[in-house]
Amino acid sequence: MQSAEAILTILSHKSAEKPNFRFDRIYRHLFNPDLYLAAYANIHQKQGNMTAGVTDETIDGFNMNKVYGLINELRQESYYPKPVRRTHIPKKSGKLRPLGIPTFTDKLVQEVMRMLLEAIFEPTFLDSSHGFRLNRSCHTSLHRIKETCRGASWVIEGDIKGFFDNIDHSVLLNAISKRISDGRFLELIRRFLKAGYWEFKQVHNSLSGTPQGGIISPILANIFLHELDIFMKEKCKEYTWGTDKTYRKKNPVYQSLKDKRKRAVKKGDMEAADEFLMQMRLLPSIDHDSFNIVKYTRYADDFVVFIWGKKELAYRLKGQIKNFLADSLKLELNNEKTLVTNLSTDRVRFLGYEMTKVTDTSVLTKVGRTKTRSSSGAIQLLVPKDVINDKIKPFSQFGKPTHFSARMNHPVLDILMMFNSEIRGLYNYYSLATDVGKKLGKFKYFHYFSLLKTIARKEDRSLAKVIQAYGINVKRKVGTGTRNIFGVKYSTNKGDKTQTYFNDPLKKKDLPVPGVSEAPVFRTYSSHRPIIDRLNANRCELCEIESMNRSDFEVHHVRKLKDIKKKYLKRGKVAPRWVIEMCAIRRKTLIVCKKCHHDIHNGTLTRGLKPHKKVSAK
Repeated sequence: MQSAEAILTILSHKSAEKPNFRFDRIYRHLFNPDLYLAAYANIHQKQGNMTAGVTDETIDGFNMNKVYGLINELRQESYYPKPVRRTHIPKKSGKLRPLGIPTFTDKLVQEVMRMLLEAIFEPTFLDSSHGFRLNRSCHTSLHRIKETCRGASWVIEGDIKGFFDNIDHSVLLNAISKRISDGRFLELIRRFLKAGYWEFKQVHNSLSGTPQGGIISPILANIFLHELDIFMKEKCKEYTWGTDKTYRKKNPVYQSLKDKRKRAVKKGDMEAADEFLMQMRLLPSIDHDSFNIVKYTRYADDFVVFIWGKKELAYRLKGQIKNFLADSLKLELNNEKTLVTNLSTDRVRFLGYEMTKVTDTSVLTKVGRTKTRSSSGAIQLLVPKDVINDKIKPFSQFGKPTHFSARMNHPVLDILMMFNSEIRGLYNYYSLATDVGKKLGKFKYFHYFSLLKTIARKEDRSLAKVIQAYGINVKRKVGTGTRNIFGVKYSTNKGDKTQTYFNDPLKKKDLPVPGVSEAPVFRTYSSHRPIIDRLNANRCELCEIESMNRSDFEVHHVRKLKDIKKKYLKRGKVAPRWVIEMCAIRRKTLIVCKKCHHDIHNGTLTRGLKPHKKVSAK
């Protein structure tokens, strides 16, 4: 029997070598236990696996018997996914987003299907797609726009109305069947789409859309919108002409000013020559009516189209996109949010950033022996002002920093780490923005003093005494000395350490964005993972009983390691043997025999105690 690594690698390379090949024997791979182990290794660390769906089943207690039972049901084609338990999570707009919670068994099967679908479809996805893909992210999408869309005049901001809830099942299955002709595999996908959801103590049928919160949903969405990517690739090719710079017409007004400047230089009238030069910098050197370019980028269901051309073309292309979505994909374009924007006068919002075109002609860059206008027409990424204002609200009152009441009961080190994770996450996302230092500098002011006031309120001290007690001198920039900043010292097994408030310089950084190319993307698969190696060891990590039968062992899971530390070690209780062992190996999982697992849940674990390492509660 082939390993999961071999199966997925073969499928991926065959898909890349033969783009029109249809795979007709995919369902048989669902009988391979190694694929389920690889799927388990992919998802076993996620905390959501400890949340039950419509049944009480969670990832706790995973063993090979469950895998063999699943394979037996799939062989007999009697496996039917259970309805997902629906809950709702808040959106930024104040509305609620529906979220489905599948059972763990369904998650495991979905992960296996996702790996197979990814191996087949990922090499054929176009370069314009960036959502839910290997080595792709919001940053790669924005980086592509910034590097390739310089000088664009018009932008179409695309927004599909209720995309994930309105995916037509028949259209999706037809898109999948272009590469997969295995009827049993397509039927299994259809069963997941039709599984329905459990809400208000009754089952509701799924007439459209993909399972919200399902592992398989992102890859299905990309397969569905791959049709839009192909359509836009053809439109970009159709409306792009005059790209050969040797055939582009020169701007007659610019050329006239250039000739006048040459004559003024010959006469020695440098004042007039400089005046002509300033006028030239305000004009393009090429006649924009002599060429046309269209470029398209998509992240999930949001897309933008950049156009070097006339306004009429932008509206014509918007109408064609709307008709294609309605006729071919049975989706509706949101007219209120799908805008045609002039990039020179207005800003475009995409993936939380604002984009605008730089028109500053005073900045010159020396290239070789000549100077050129380096910034004119460049795409500039900015941090939206309303985003920063919304982020500041929890830390301000009446225009001044205030304490954060909900965090006052936590330890000082935990409070500091909460504040650090917030500003570090915000800064890491907006590091591509030109004005990240200015905008986040304002947020940092409110955020930092909110931290100080929270500690001051917690310990009933003044701000000066908080700084005096926790202030640590850290180096700022070269040649600017040090700064007294809030920090907490703590002890670890490796010695004393210091955690300070976020002290990175708030300025734009060049992030290591992965390269983007039209070449097929291959995921590197490996069967040598710690959790799989521990499972294959066939040994109980508590009583050290060994067996040649992998079904004799189960995996004990906890949601968070710090939860059991807080429950036992920090409260001074006598910790059970399994808690000591988990803390010693620093893992949320423990491979145990069935007897030990039963005793762990019953609190009767007394056998097989072995010497253990001393574990710190910190």
